Amino acid sequence: MCLNDVVIARANLSDVTEILKLAQANDAEHGGMLLGHLEPEAVMITTSQMPCVVAHKDGQVVGFLLSWSKATANLPIIKVMLQAYAGTKDAYLYGPICVDETMRGQGIAAKMFAKLKDFLPNREGILFIKANNKASLQAHQKMGMCKMAEFIYEGTEFLVFAYNG
Repeated sequence: MCLNDVVIARANLSDVTEILKLAQANDAEHGGMLLGHLEPEAVMITTSQMPCVVAHKDGQVVGFLLSWSKATANLPIIKVMLQAYAGTKDAYLYGPICVDETMRGQGIAAKMFAKLKDFLPNREGILFIKANNKASLQAHQKMGMCKMAEFIYEGTEFLVFAYNG
C-alpha cells in the first residue's frame, strides 16, 4: 500500500528503534500527546506477538500503530480502561498510533488503521484517548470508532473507543 511514497506494512523487530524514537519525539515531555514512555522490550514483544503497523518513507519510520493482547496488558491505566469497558473476549488493545508531525494530514493514520484491521479481521479493538485531545478524537471518529465508556486516571479524563475489524 503506497501513499505519496509512503509504504504501509507490518512492523518487524528492525523497526523498533525508529518506533521508539518517533514515540519519544511525540510524548508529553516533548509537547506531544502520547502518554508515558514505550519500553523497548515491550515494543519488541508486541511486534513479535501481534500485528503492528508502520509507515515508511525513504526507509524511515514516519508512522506507527501498535496492537497488544489484552492478556499482556499490565499497565495500571490499561487495567482501569478495561474495568470501564472490557470488550469482547478476543478483543485486542489498539495504540498508540503516531504519525510524524511533518507527515500529518495525508491519511497515513487511516491507512495504518485499515492495514491493522486487515491483519485482525472480525476482532474488536479497544483504545483510550485523552478527552481533551480533540485532533485524536476527531481522527478516530472519522475512522468509524465509537465511544464506549469514560474513565478518570490520575485526575485526567479519558474516553474509551472501540471498533470491529
